[in-house]
Amino acid sequence: MKNSGKVFEDEIKASIDMDRIYYYRLRDSASSFGGGNDSLRFSIKNDYDCYMYLSPNFFPLELKSNQGTSFSIQKTKEEKGKDIKLNQIQGLTHASQYPDSYSGFLLNFRSVEHTYWLDIRRFNEFNNVTDKKSINEKDVIEYGGLLVPQKLKKVRYKYDIDKMIEMIREVK
Repeated sequence: MKNSGKVFEDEIKASIDMDRIYYYRLRDSASSFGGGNDSLRFSIKNDYDCYMYLSPNFFPLELKSNQGTSFSIQKTKEEKGKDIKLNQIQGLTHASQYPDSYSGFLLNFRSVEHTYWLDIRRFNEFNNVTDKKSINEKDVIEYGGLLVPQKLKKVRYKYDIDKMIEMIREVK
């Protein structure tokens, strides 16, 4: 049985009109299978999970899904086991510096069945002004998170990716 994070990733991919939008999922390192392997000497840490391209825009995305009410944030390299990793924050921040790039998180709060797009710049604003070690739905909304339209189809969700892209483009 797939973990819920992988199910969320599959639902997002299935929601994309592949005839119009280029989508690519970065490969996971061997350490990410089976919950990670700390005995590996080297492992690749991706800057984000995937990206979409719809001319003229590039959308690097980190997808997070959680049954709880918040996502923990890694603040230092020494902290381990956080939902949002330091290298992901840095990778999305770097990608956001390019013209026509919209980098951010897709945050899926399963308990309330809400999914938000949160631009990395807005996430960084939140992260820089707070001592909180996590971000919850209220914080996401306060910092401009966009509610992504979604419909439950029997068991799986379908996300309106076109509407999400339209909303992201309107904000910038």
